[in-house]
Parts: sequence; C-alpha cells; structure tokens
Amino acid sequence: MASRIILPIVQNLFFLLTISLFFLGIVAYFFRHESNYCEMTYMFENPTYHRISMPDDVEIRYRRYGLYSYCEGSRCELHRQNVFTGSPVLFIIGNADSYRQVRSLGSVAYRMGDKPNHLDFFSIDFNEELSALFGGVLEQQTEFVAYAIKQILSLYKTEKTIILVGNSIGGLLSRAVFLQPSKRFDPNTVRLIITQATPHQAPVIHSDNNVIEFYSRVNNYWKNEWNNSLQHLVLVSLAGGDRDHLVRSDLCSLNGLTDESRSIDVLTSSVPHVWTSTDHRCIVWCRQLVLTTTRALLEIIQDKKQHPQQFMKILKKHFFPTIDFNLGHNTTLNSKTEPILITESSTSVTGKNQHDYLIRLKDAKFHTIIIHSTKAKIFLKNDNNIIDITKTLIPIPPTYSDRKMIRFNLKKLDHDIKKYDSILIHLEHVKSQADIYQIENDEQTVELSTFGSQSLSFKKTGYVKLVFPTLTHLWQVYNVYLSSNNEQIPLIHFHVPWSNEDLYNLVSLRSPSEPTKNLPKSLHRQMRLKLHRLPQSSSNKNQYPSLELFLDPNSSYTLEINYSFLDILSQLIRYYIFLLPTFLFTVLCISYSLQMNDTRLRVYQTMLAWQIHLPIALLISILYKIIIQIFPSANFVVNIHSNGYYFFCLPLIMYFLALSIWAMISFIIDYLILDFVRELLNPALVLVHSEIHQQTKYVHLIQWVILILPLLTTVTFSGSNGHITLFILALIHVVWRGTLNRRLREILTTLLLFHGLLVALNLTGFIVHVKTVFAQGLLPLYIIMSDPSFLSAICCIGAFYLRFILDRTHLHIIQKIKTILYKHNRLILVSLALISQFCCSYSMYYLWILISFIFIHAAVIFFVPIHQE
Repeated sequence: MASRIILPIVQNLFFLLTISLFFLGIVAYFFRHESNYCEMTYMFENPTYHRISMPDDVEIRYRRYGLYSYCEGSRCELHRQNVFTGSPVLFIIGNADSYRQVRSLGSVAYRMGDKPNHLDFFSIDFNEELSALFGGVLEQQTEFVAYAIKQILSLYKTEKTIILVGNSIGGLLSRAVFLQPSKRFDPNTVRLIITQATPHQAPVIHSDNNVIEFYSRVNNYWKNEWNNSLQHLVLVSLAGGDRDHLVRSDLCSLNGLTDESRSIDVLTSSVPHVWTSTDHRCIVWCRQLVLTTTRALLEIIQDKKQHPQQFMKILKKHFFPTIDFNLGHNTTLNSKTEPILITESSTSVTGKNQHDYLIRLKDAKFHTIIIHSTKAKIFLKNDNNIIDITKTLIPIPPTYSDRKMIRFNLKKLDHDIKKYDSILIHLEHVKSQADIYQIENDEQTVELSTFGSQSLSFKKTGYVKLVFPTLTHLWQVYNVYLSSNNEQIPLIHFHVPWSNEDLYNLVSLRSPSEPTKNLPKSLHRQMRLKLHRLPQSSSNKNQYPSLELFLDPNSSYTLEINYSFLDILSQLIRYYIFLLPTFLFTVLCISYSLQMNDTRLRVYQTMLAWQIHLPIALLISILYKIIIQIFPSANFVVNIHSNGYYFFCLPLIMYFLALSIWAMISFIIDYLILDFVRELLNPALVLVHSEIHQQTKYVHLIQWVILILPLLTTVTFSGSNGHITLFILALIHVVWRGTLNRRLREILTTLLLFHGLLVALNLTGFIVHVKTVFAQGLLPLYIIMSDPSFLSAICCIGAFYLRFILDRTHLHIIQKIKTILYKHNRLILVSLALISQFCCSYSMYYLWILISFIFIHAAVIFFVPIHQE
C-alpha cells in the first residue's frame, strides 16, 4: 500500500526534476555565453537600395523576389542609371533575413575602395522566407540567384566575374547555383564564395524531405566535381562558434566536401583581428569581421591573374595565417653594439635598453622557440646572410595591440631555415618589446574527469602547455580560472588541432559599449574548454586539445579547471535537441499501446508505467550500440555516430526527457484544460446533441461538410493548412465525444497529441504560404512551389476519414485485420516505436508515415461497428 503512494510521488518528482533541468539547459543555451565583443558597423551616409529590373518572364514568375544594388552618397546617381564600374559582389541572404543586411559589408567597402578598384554590392530579397525550415522554396531561390547573377553581369560593359557572399542558408544557395543548367548560369563567372554561418554538412533541423534531397544533391555534386568542373573555385566557410545558437559550428565544416588546397574552414574566434565568437545575426555586421572580409576582397580584385592559388594566399593571410618563411628577404643590419645572447628559458626585453638580442638555433637545448613581439624586427642570421622575417609573423590578441608571434620547432625546421644558426631581435623603437619562450620540457598531460576539478600551480615558469586527452565529447565543458599575484593578464590560448577553433582569453582593447574608447587594460573572456567539432578521421588520434599559457616567470600562478554543469546542459541542448521529436513519438506510441489494453487509462497515467518504459528505454540504448557496430555505413549510424553525437546514455536521457515532457503536457491538457472545458460546455453540448438527433436528416450532411474541410484546405492552401484544420477538428472531436461519452475519450486525447506533433513538424509551410499570398496572390502552395507537407496531409486525412467510413463498413476483411491487430497489438506498436528510432531519429520528416499508421490502427481497432458510440 505504501509503495502505491510513494512510487507516484517519486515519479512525479523525477518528471519535475527532468523538466526543470531541461528548461535550465535552454536558459543556459540562450543566455550563458561570452559577451559580444563585436563592434557595430555604422553607415556614414543614408543607405540606398536600388531595385534592378529583371527580364519580364523572371519578374512574372518570381514576383515575390527582387534584386537590389547598395550605394551611399554620390555613387547612388550612377546606380539609378544602372552604371556600374567596380567588381560585383552578390550578397545572398539566409533564413527569414532581409536584403538590407548587405549594408554592413557594402558601406565599409564603399569607404575603403578607391575609384579604379572598388566593389559593387548587390543583394537579393527573398521575401524573408523560412528557407532553412521549408525546403519547398530552395529550388526557386536557387533559380532566382542564377538569374540575378546573369542580370548583374549584363550591367557591365566589360567581361566580369562575380564574388558570392552567402549568409546562413544563402551560403548553401551559392553552392547550389552550380547545379543550374548552363543556359541559366555559367559556372566560370564565379571564382570565389565566402559563406557566413552556413550549415554545409546538413540542415540544422530536418524539417521536410525537400530540404534533405536538396542538401543531398548539392553535397554529392560538390564531392564529385570539386576537382573537376569546380577546380577554378575557392570557398571560405566562416562559423560563428559559441555565440551562434542557430547554426552549430560542426555543421559549417567543409570536411568531405572540399579539400584544403582551395578552401578555408575556420571559426571567427581564430580569425586574426576578430578573435571573438559571433552570433547568427552579428556575423553579418561584426565590424572586426567586416573589415577583414572587405580587406581580403579588395586585395583579391586587384589580383590580375585571378588564379585560385593566388586567391588562397590572400585569403589565408586574412582568415587563417600560417608562418611562411618565403616572405622573408635578404637585408643588411648595422648594429652599434654586439647583440646580447639570450639563454634563459623565458624572458622579456624592451627597446629602452637599445640593444639587439640573439637566440641560438644550432646546438640549442630547447626544442621549440616562441617569440611574441610588439614593434620589433626579427631576423635569421648566419655568418654570411641576414634575412628579415618580420613579415612572416602572425598577429595575436589583443586587437589594436600590434602583437605578433612566430614559432620555431627546432626538430621540424624547413631545409632553407636550417642554414641559419641564430635569430636576431632588433628593437628599434622605445616601445618595442619581445617576449621569448624557449621550451625544453614536453607538454603536461591533464586527465579531466567528467564531474571533477583540477588545480595546478606554476612558479618561475614562462610557458606551459597542457594537453587534454580525455576532452573527447561534445557535451564536456570546463571553466578555466587563472589567478596570480601579478596584475598583468597573461595570454591563454586554447587550441583544437582538427577544427581551427582557437580561442584566446585576451580579446580587445576597446569596450563593446564604447568602441571608440581605448581601455587601460584589454578585455578578456572567461575561458571555457569545450569542443565544437569532433575529429573526423583516424589521423587525429594522437592529437588532443591543448591549453597554452604564456606567463611571467617572475610571478606565481594558480590554474583551476572545474566542470560547468550549466554549460553541460547547454551543450546537450545544442547538439541533441533535434532528436527530441522522434523520442516524443516513441514514448507516445508506447503510451498508446498501454491504452489499448485498458482504454480507461489517461495519457498521464500511462507515463507512470515505468515497468514498461524503463525496459523500452534500455532496449533502445542497447539496439543503438548494436546497430552502430553491425551497420557502420548506414545513414542513421553515419549521422548519429560518425559525426560524434552518440554516447551510450544518450537514448536513455532522450527517452526520459520525452517521457517527462509528455507527462507535463498530458497533465495540463487532460486534467487542467479538457476537464475544465468539458465541465464548462457540458450543458451546451448535451443540448446541441439532443437537437441534432431530432434533425437526423441533416446530421450526415453536416458531418460530411465538416469532414471535407481538411481536404479542402489542403488542396486550396497547403498541406500545413490541412494538418492544422485536421488538428482543430480532432480537438473538437475530443471535447465533443469526451463530454457525451467517456468510452474512448482517453484514446482520442492520445490521437490529439499525435495530431499536435504533426502540426509542430509542418507549421513552417503555413507561415511560408501566408507570406507568399501577400506577395503573389491567393494560390495553393503546390502551384507556386513544392509543398513538402501535401502528401503527408492527404495520407493523414485519409487515415482520419477511416474512422467514419469503417463505422458504416461491415466487410469481413476489416474484422480479420482487427483480430490480427488485437492479437499482436503490443508487438506491433513497440516495433513501430523502435522503427521510428532508427528510421526517423535523424530524419524526423518521415514521422508522418508512422503517425498515419497510428490513425489507421485506431480507426480499425476502435471505430468499426463493434465499437460504435
């Protein structure tokens, strides 16, 4: 007796705790991130957007789209006359974005360009369509991009190539345009594509089949043609990093699509002079990134050869610099004093002493030499030659500090460098400074436990490298705190060797709120150790994330590394929320199977049947592991396991999260809403019911008029409208039948939740159609464009109609099907729940097929004549 009371209390507390952690994770996901260190980009004059006329047939077909040029000031008059003399750049907007977002790049480029070498920016208006969530518009948007490129190039008197800058899903469109027929688009007219926060690998949400097919066609084409028809092309992918809550950085990877010979894949936090994460909107206007992009573009259009390798050299210099000793040049150096030999492992020298300093390369006891310099010149020297390698240094934070770095690995020196025996540091300015780190000891390995902390102390140490071999999961997050008796903040560098996601603690010398004002100390972020991408190949097995500390050897430091529970919840939301719809279906399917045995069970009560749910959750977890081992090349395994998302407890966590969500939703709907509505409407519904039965000749007519509504809205508007109408009818049916006859009202509530899940998965089509109606007139969505929800709506409506058709059908075969379904009911529904896991976890758009089967199952079991109400 006591267990009957205690167990539900424990279960309810578990549901409450799980839901609380879920919402806590959502809050942490959206609000627990680093500050925005991006400076705002401002226009110097009022921005003007001039609409470019398209051919008549294109204007008629794509009335909701438009092509615009951007200008400010005196150049606007020429734009109104369609006179363009610069190099064209087409900015392709993303999901629900405005063509006016081109103003950040356009305004800066307008100010930085000169008359012979300037950029003409164009932008496309896509009517702010939800292109990332609704695949029906992607093909039409791609076609319009092709027409826009052709129209832009026709505005120039001389032959031109065009640069494409794609934001979010616009970056995918910039790649998809290469699949267009040659009569519509010439691939040779585009030689450079820069994408901002574009999910190249896969869509963020697998909302419909059209999105998946579009991605598949584009990515397969690029994999096959990268070194064939696309060999003239250079591609840059910029990912926002931690602050981008809409597009995960792992989706922005170019791994498997291109190679490093003509592509760059980097997070903004490691781009020189940016060094900060950008959110999905900020990546468009972040001044540091806009300046870097514009400088790169202006340098590229001045290149006469227009060769991919030359493009790559320019782009790497701005977005992903590496030390290139070939940039050094022979020189002479007249020194008044003999250079001072540096033998210490770590030291700092300044220009106040007016000395030159020498570091031995040959016969050195150190294996690595790192130099951080400010306004200093660096030379390589032997008895006969001196080469100036100052230009080979790469920038390091903070921004506006002129700090640069060079690293020598003495075990892996280039052949040309081995002929030099020393490094010479020339401090020609009073404010010149150089910090030298000569490293003898190997890195220190730190084993990070999942929920543990580490405390390390450093004294009389200038350089420390910590390696983390156990930092292997996407959900692991650790906070790093460095305390010292020295007020000066040292540089900390977190490096992940396989994904270009470097992170520095020093960010800027300017305040984000007052970008024109320099601060006495540089701003610094709180360091968090976490991964945005996992290694994709076995070649990275011996490479681990690392943390470099550049310290003052005269000070003592304490480093604390603590796990961050809130950030772990945030990472779980970021990387695994897309699995939730399938687990919601699985749990609801098990709930429905329980109600088949006892129709009096309410949905909430089925959520308390842990004796069923727990074995199912464990079975799914085990099957996940088995299928990953047996079928390593299956799409499900590739998407879940190979991309690094999977860990053993994942299915268990997702199952009980879905169970808790349904417990909360069903309790609110069943006990708080439906019971209240039924009690409130009971007298009115009884009266209406009696009146209807007195007018029997109109009952069937009214019934069929109501039933035809979902089909009519599907054909007249869109499949999403049909799903919404069907949901409303199901809701009315639940209230009506549940008030007048309690026999099957709990089953009806479960079916209503299935309907609600369908509506949630197909809602974007309704939004797209409403926006399209205002732009192109009242036409069905499938006439204007592809409607991914049309087939699912027709099938679900047909399954819903069976409930009324089978009431009046006395076919012998229906009774046979009913007998089979009754006999194998639990096996069928549990199998359906398991099938959803391995066919729909990463492709949730197929859930409508399984939900349609549930509707058919309910119609046959409960609504044949034996169960007439």
